[in-house]
Amino acid sequence: MALVIINATGTGGTQIGTVTTAGGAGGGSILVANNSTSAVTFDVATAGTVVQSEVQLQAKEFKVISGLDDGAQTLVNLTTAHGTVAQKNNIVFNYLIT
Repeated sequence: MALVIINATGTGGTQIGTVTTAGGAGGGSILVANNSTSAVTFDVATAGTVVQSEVQLQAKEFKVISGLDDGAQTLVNLTTAHGTVAQKNNIVFNYLIT
């Protein structure tokens, strides 16, 4: 499991922890859970390269993201809908499935 903590500007910091898929080409899957009180938008990067852009999750929502190649999966460019201090220290979780 890995996580992204939302800071005072309503953006996510660097992901803490590692999630590495090994399901084969296109066979990787992660589950992302938004435990914040705001909708969030983020990109998914495999080994540092963005492979899915502008994924959206509502507050308290979760989603399986599949079709990922093998490698380290990180949530990057995370922003909240409000972009304010209101979500400071809220967390978005990244869990390995495959």
